[in-house]
Amino acid sequence: MDNDTKNNNNSIINEDASSERSRIMVIDDEESFLKVLQGVLEVNGYWVTTCTNAHDAIDELRKDVYDLVITDLKMPGMSGVDFVQKAKKISPNSYLVVMTGFPSVETAVKCMKLGATDYLVKPFDMEYFQIIVERTLYKRVLEKRAAERDYYEHISRVDGLTGLYNHRFFHKLLDSEISRADRYKHNFSLLMIDIDDFKKINDRFGHQAGDKVLKEIASLFKSLVRKIDRLVRYGGEEFAIILSETAKEHGRIFGNRIVESVASFIFQGLPEGEKITISAGIAGYPDDAHTQEDLIRKADVALYKAKSAGKNILCVYKED
Repeated sequence: MDNDTKNNNNSIINEDASSERSRIMVIDDEESFLKVLQGVLEVNGYWVTTCTNAHDAIDELRKDVYDLVITDLKMPGMSGVDFVQKAKKISPNSYLVVMTGFPSVETAVKCMKLGATDYLVKPFDMEYFQIIVERTLYKRVLEKRAAERDYYEHISRVDGLTGLYNHRFFHKLLDSEISRADRYKHNFSLLMIDIDDFKKINDRFGHQAGDKVLKEIASLFKSLVRKIDRLVRYGGEEFAIILSETAKEHGRIFGNRIVESVASFIFQGLPEGEKITISAGIAGYPDDAHTQEDLIRKADVALYKAKSAGKNILCVYKED
């Protein structure tokens, strides 16, 4: 790698790692050496806190959050291994780099097994020290971005109130289930569920009580479905359950059980003795439909029949 390319890479790391003014703590009982490290880091734009002993450092970690902790392993009062263990317990998201003399390399390796990110062997070149700091902070930036990406992906597919999959992600789940059923020649069933007279609940007891009912029903459903099934808040007071590898007749047994379970459930968010019921409709793939749209429509047809039949019941889709 030529010098220009190396310099460009280092500038990218510097820009990403220090763009939010990373906070660094440095711990060493040699004050003159500590000041040198502090100066090098501050020139590079970092916020720096220094400590001359491990006990003060532990107190600082309890008061503030640091992106990176750089510590000497040979200090009075607390072993380096003990410090790393305590530091990771107090501030698990902080990265740790340990500094050690040649006789203590084994201890440094032990510290890395306990969660330290890297180690430096004294005496070390200051340019190399900066590279280690930049590389460590850049790794932290990348992990933060990955965590944010995972978070936003999660909220894009999950309903905020109930914690179930949302309507948008439901269609992807159903596409995947259809593909798997076609590939392995399996059946599956789609159960559509609607809470009976939910508007009356909101009108009588308020929307907060209605939200509580939705969360409690979601929790009840979670306790009844299998791990391979997919549970969705379809919208408002309507839910959908994809019963994987389950023919319609077997799905009917589950559907009846879920209707009965809701009818007998005691809701904490409602006055004592107040009951909730659901209506449900079920259709099967590929017996009743060969496309996602048709399967949803036919499960809905069965659901509307359940509503028309007096509610608190499951209806199975049948061709007229």
